[in-house]
Amino acid sequence: MRTQECEFSHFTIHPGHGRRYVPFAFLSTKPVLAFCRPKTFAMYMRKKNPRFFQWTKTYRRIHRKTTNDRVIRTRRAKVARIPRAIVGCELAQIQEVRASKAKKVDRSARAKAVRAELADRK
Repeated sequence: MRTQECEFSHFTIHPGHGRRYVPFAFLSTKPVLAFCRPKTFAMYMRKKNPRFFQWTKTYRRIHRKTTNDRVIRTRRAKVARIPRAIVGCELAQIQEVRASKAKKVDRSARAKAVRAELADRK
């Protein structure tokens, strides 16, 4: 089923509905204009701007009246990291190795030692 869009209100026009208008006084890029109801056709003929009518989709899009324009991001649960054993290695061994590798060096003490050594050299 092929639907069209109203030139004035941008409402959908289903087959067998609406009115089509062919402007003959000037050359148009769109030779056939579709309107969903006589109200929209009359507004178009009066050269009214659809941005100023609250019931048109143009107005509602400009003034952000619909939630469809906004991107709603869903919150995802944070992934919980659970330590697990690997084949051929127990969990206790893995944790021991990680603990031995992750020993933090006190950088401030190391920096103080380097400064003291530099002071001795002078």
